[in-house]
Amino acid sequence: MADYNFDFLFIGGGILGSSGAMALSKKLEEMGESARIAVIDLDLEGEHSSTLKNAGGVRATWRNRANIELCKYSIDFYETIREEVQFRELGYFWLHDEEWWQEVNRNYKLYEEYGLPVELHSSQAVPEFLPFVNNLEGIAGLSISRKAGLIDHYSLREYYRREARKRGVIFFDRCYVKEIFVSNGRVTEVVAFHLKKMSENAQNKSELIKTYLVNEKTEVQQDEISFKCGVLINTAGAWSPIISRLYGFNDVEIKPRRRQMVVIRCPEVDLSHYGILIDTSAVYFHKDAENILAGYSNMDEPYGYNLDFNFGGMEEDSLFVKYIWIPLYSRISKFERVKFIRGWAGLYAETPDRSGYLGKVPGLKNVYECGAHTGRGLMISYGAGTALSDLILDGGFREELKHAKDLSRERPSGELFEELHL
Repeated sequence: MADYNFDFLFIGGGILGSSGAMALSKKLEEMGESARIAVIDLDLEGEHSSTLKNAGGVRATWRNRANIELCKYSIDFYETIREEVQFRELGYFWLHDEEWWQEVNRNYKLYEEYGLPVELHSSQAVPEFLPFVNNLEGIAGLSISRKAGLIDHYSLREYYRREARKRGVIFFDRCYVKEIFVSNGRVTEVVAFHLKKMSENAQNKSELIKTYLVNEKTEVQQDEISFKCGVLINTAGAWSPIISRLYGFNDVEIKPRRRQMVVIRCPEVDLSHYGILIDTSAVYFHKDAENILAGYSNMDEPYGYNLDFNFGGMEEDSLFVKYIWIPLYSRISKFERVKFIRGWAGLYAETPDRSGYLGKVPGLKNVYECGAHTGRGLMISYGAGTALSDLILDGGFREELKHAKDLSRERPSGELFEELHL
């Protein structure tokens, strides 16, 4: 008979849930202790998760210490497993308009304090570093972050899961949480529907999961599983407010917003020696195998669980042409002829100050959360998992991550608004 009693239960098996489970199991092992740990998710493959929908960039150049520490701690670790996770420390090359140039200059002393190698160059120096840029209009300066670059999100997530499983963590797939029981301020039970019989056709399966994620219902046959837990950790990403509501915490701060990305081909532009490049238009792009991956965040788009790609292709009136191709071609004339290959949509979990939450859920004794890092989930994942395990098992954070306390709902150091946000 299956045993669904666990000491620690993560809801959400993306990059943060997987990292948290690994870190928790590893820390317990180092302490000479053992515990039953599980991770449940509707879509462990992650086709519709934010983990596999992002650009794969990692950097530590932020305004607030909490975000810098989590990112730097993570990058230091990625450097030790660079081959396993395809970490290419090729840097961030950011063309700033006047407003963001002032911002990066204000933050520069903080970068120095944390030992982050960041170079600031005038607009006139841009061709020296980016010879394919032939229009300098609107550029106030160029920042180059050397301790930054690209990482393979799938390889990193699977590394976390592999290390977690080696220590006994169990991952449950196709489980959608429908009810959570709370008694005397403690979560005691999580009831999930297990989507049992799903089509083996990949496209049909994908559409069924997508329907469930967007509408919270499907016609697929379901079994009910009751998970008992000592500690619950909400790592459900953009869907974390839905989970929060089930244990009685009405989360009005975290909101899902669609982000869209495209893959294009342009042999005339060689980005082999660069990590992420960001234009003043906020279009970001980088080499992706033989192609180029580019993205843009439409901040005028309303919040919601929208996973449909609507940027279109090379049609004259498409959003791709408006938001991505025209800015790229205006900045780099070699982008005149591009081939549109494909595109997709994913979700950011946004907060009002563009910083996430990591800590205990207010009003509950055994519930923790880590999420809504507004696009930073991948880049902070190792540091966030470590900080989360420290908090759960030690009640506080290690010195290198001491400002993680600022990511609690109370925001002890004040608002953590991040300006250099994509």
